[in-house]
Amino acid sequence: MFHDDSNVGGQTCLWHFSGPAKPARALEICFGDIGQMYSRPRELADALREGGQATLMRVRPWLSGAALRGLQRSLQCAQLKNVAHRYRDIESADEYTYSVPITVPWAELDLDHVISAGQVFSAEEAQHDKVMHLRKVGLQAIRQGKVGVVLLAGGANWRLGSGPVGVSRLNLKSGKSIIQLLCERVRRVAMLCRTEDRRAAKRVAIPVLVLTSRLTHRAVFEHFEANQYFGLHPGDVIFFDQPVAPVFDMNGKLLAQSLGGEFAQSPGGTGAVLRALASSSALEQCRDRGVECLHIVGTENLLARVCDPVFIGFCRHLDVDCACKVAERGDIAEDVELFVVRQSPVSTQFADIEDAACGLEASQAPKDVLQARNRAGLLSYSGSINSFFMTVSYIQEVVDRPVPHQKVARLVPYLDFWVDSQEECVEESEVVPDASPPSLLTKGSSSPTDKKAGKSAGLRMGSWPSETISSDLACQRALLAAAAEIRANHKLGADDRENAWRCEVNLDSTGPVAVVRVREAACGPRIVPGSLAGPSGAEMLRAALAEQAPLRCSLVVPAKPNAWVLESSLLDYFAFTDRAVAFKVTREVEFAPVRETKGRHTAEAARLTMHRLHCAWVRAAGGSITEGSESDAMMEVSPLVSFEGEGLGARPLPGGIGRGLDLDGSVLKLPCHLTAPQETPEEAATEKIDETSATQAADGLDTSPFYLQEYPLRPEVSKSGAPQLNAPGRIANSSF
Repeated sequence: MFHDDSNVGGQTCLWHFSGPAKPARALEICFGDIGQMYSRPRELADALREGGQATLMRVRPWLSGAALRGLQRSLQCAQLKNVAHRYRDIESADEYTYSVPITVPWAELDLDHVISAGQVFSAEEAQHDKVMHLRKVGLQAIRQGKVGVVLLAGGANWRLGSGPVGVSRLNLKSGKSIIQLLCERVRRVAMLCRTEDRRAAKRVAIPVLVLTSRLTHRAVFEHFEANQYFGLHPGDVIFFDQPVAPVFDMNGKLLAQSLGGEFAQSPGGTGAVLRALASSSALEQCRDRGVECLHIVGTENLLARVCDPVFIGFCRHLDVDCACKVAERGDIAEDVELFVVRQSPVSTQFADIEDAACGLEASQAPKDVLQARNRAGLLSYSGSINSFFMTVSYIQEVVDRPVPHQKVARLVPYLDFWVDSQEECVEESEVVPDASPPSLLTKGSSSPTDKKAGKSAGLRMGSWPSETISSDLACQRALLAAAAEIRANHKLGADDRENAWRCEVNLDSTGPVAVVRVREAACGPRIVPGSLAGPSGAEMLRAALAEQAPLRCSLVVPAKPNAWVLESSLLDYFAFTDRAVAFKVTREVEFAPVRETKGRHTAEAARLTMHRLHCAWVRAAGGSITEGSESDAMMEVSPLVSFEGEGLGARPLPGGIGRGLDLDGSVLKLPCHLTAPQETPEEAATEKIDETSATQAADGLDTSPFYLQEYPLRPEVSKSGAPQLNAPGRIANSSF
């Protein structure tokens, strides 16, 4: 008969079978009334049935009772009905027409020009005196404490998969991350404020609000603390959270990231930052400090001019509610958000005016919009560079307004559970581990499953214990890292675009732990014949129950996008005001994003763009450059030396910005890193990096450190001005 053997002393329940009647009873449980399977709540069973997610429960025979309850809790927290409703809203959304934003000459600003939605002002066409005036206005507002900065560091980084882009080392001469560069630019602006006005206070306080999510909070927070907040005052740094939501594949199914109930999640795009600001204490702290406007910047752009005095002065001079920076698009296929004017129906809930400024994802744009060109032959629609200005009062006004969501195709790795009914299940120990967080496998160690010759035995029925669900989506982070390594080391042919990379995942119930064998990745179908999620999944489950077949698992890394991610954009909040404009900047000066492993937005392309810009600064200051013998010899100017090229010549730049380095007549040899006197080399840049591959262990085993079951607790924000997170303790550094 089928029964459960409950252990005492905090141990999990082990479901096991005894007697010849077990397959029939198991079939009754797996294929009987779905409401009876869940017992309670009935609402969850209805949601699974109505949403087509009932196939998720086909792994039930291999779960212990406690693990099953954990899976149910995860599905309840997913709020499937609400997410499905949002997907349906997108399918039934209104169709819009779009027009090209009008570029306004700067001369009209001095003639009582009336601002209207979607107008574009080109920085290149502004006269020097006008730029100096705008810079002065911006520096004055910053010096008075009226400006705050928001760093967007909550993205899932689907394309690269190597963790938050902002904390990654980009092989710069300085060894700095993008987040460090941004923080040092904030410090440089504070220096310029003091230089501009000698009567200014000793310290210019610029609050820096850092948006994270469950996927990125741990890495971003530890990056700040490990580097002493990059010289910023800890009281000026505020962390706040962006919510995440489940990701569905193209067929509307959840994508498993673990056996015990973790499913792929994704933040909701840049539009979620406003609600996150309002729901945390971050916006309230800004109001209390007298902050009137925020400069919101992405952390993937190597050249982002965060807290830009000219941009802030421009927005305050025009008295706009919101604005964004845009640049010329590189080509029709470039994946950037377009700045457009949308003709909205009068009855729409997504705008207060008929001709509203907003954003449009390139993947969602009509062909005629993507290909439209002006008389000069340039693309008519500019692309957003993820740099926004918003007043605090406008944020308070629109934060609760509904904005449209867009379905964005993304490549999301997932776990495929399958059975091979022809193989015998190897007996495992009946000992069940304690349900508390187990010790983690580290680099160089191996699980018991690794030591078995050939293919692993698989997971026997009823043996998977309860998982302690990770608050920071540890399984998903590990899968993204493993998928990134697989894509870097394995290439698909032209005929394999419909397939995927597959590699075995060893499920060890004594951990519980799952080890991804990335070295064994090979091209294969997305769904194998024995997959429980496939068309014949029900039949495979019946056969597996009859034969007591073990459960096997594979990591699947699709070759092309396989899932829809719901995202909203900050630009969609521009539609509620007629005082929403764009500030067009030079692409080569302010836009070098790191988003892809190949193509236009790679780390190599970003480094080269920065190198060319900094070389231009040195030459403009009177210096000369000689090429080095190294192929990757680059020029890098520390943000603490210069924000936009100032402070490098023999004389101070106009506007009283002050004197810095004197490069007039100097000859610099590449590679070269110009640093400020107060700057000390970052410890991480001088450390010797271990180049040994994780797969080259002495025993020849595949010991890549991609362990899906990691149980960290969320760190408390101990030194910043952020609200304290509820966590019973601190965690060790992540191995990812």
